[in-house]
Amino acid sequence: MEFNVLVRHYPGGQRDRGSHMKRTRAVELIEAMLHRLDGPQEWPLNLVRQVWLFGSFARGATEPHDVDVAVRCERDERMNQAVVQAIFSGGNPYAPLRRALAGSSRGLQFQFEDAAREQLEAEGTLMLPLWQRGDTLTEALGVLHAIDEDPEAGRAERHDMIDAFEGLDRHIPRPIRAELIEWQQQEALTISRITLSDAPDDTDLLATPDMRWAFRRWNDDSPLRRAALAGLALMKELAVDLDDVELAGQRLPTPRRLAGHRSEPRWWINWKWQGYQSIPYCVTRADGWLEVVQPTRARPLNALVIKPGPKAAAFGR
Repeated sequence: MEFNVLVRHYPGGQRDRGSHMKRTRAVELIEAMLHRLDGPQEWPLNLVRQVWLFGSFARGATEPHDVDVAVRCERDERMNQAVVQAIFSGGNPYAPLRRALAGSSRGLQFQFEDAAREQLEAEGTLMLPLWQRGDTLTEALGVLHAIDEDPEAGRAERHDMIDAFEGLDRHIPRPIRAELIEWQQQEALTISRITLSDAPDDTDLLATPDMRWAFRRWNDDSPLRRAALAGLALMKELAVDLDDVELAGQRLPTPRRLAGHRSEPRWWINWKWQGYQSIPYCVTRADGWLEVVQPTRARPLNALVIKPGPKAAAFGR
């Protein structure tokens, strides 16, 4: 059985978008990956079936930002278990596969979804087949070294972009970017960007047993728990009443709500674009939506703040 999952993992922190690496260094990284694929086929490397190159390196750039690699794999029971565990912990089930392919090196950015690769191809992105199961190391290296350098090859044009998405676009699927931009152009909402501050270790957000119980759905080291606490900390800074916040699909067990207070949500905190199609309908009738983009255990927590626009009242009429 084959599986597809969109994962572009950035080890050791997000790469500076203004930085480049020499092409010789990029070639070394790919050669090392091919040697790993040609070596002992232990899990999870034995799941890999095909590899493509795309992006500026595949077009011949002399100083690419990074090397974009698309990978198609099989899914075994061990990987199934990793996926299930990641759903609950918020982790990346394919981190072992990324490490197996790239080691500890930075500069290789992976995509593991056939549908996303096919969409890129439909948009005209060059997808260069580099290796598939059964190829020899010599054959794959031959493909790599046959790529001609092109000093004029720069970064490909990115579609459906606004300033708020800069540097985050790889974590916001293009169809979602397009809809968000359309809603903003209709002036139904506004989109800005913020880096969330972590809630302090002694935060009073978890002062009551009921709130601590509500957070038991995430492990202590889960990036989702970190994102949830940081989002609520921002709400407090904005003087938002936590009685009226919906966090990842659930209302908070605040003392007032436990005492019987009922109200419609005024703010929503979410991630992974769950329920994003309801954003304009929620926001234009309330105060805002906080979308944490790619929750992480240690790297900066980037978020989009989506608030009512000048024509919010007229939206949906």
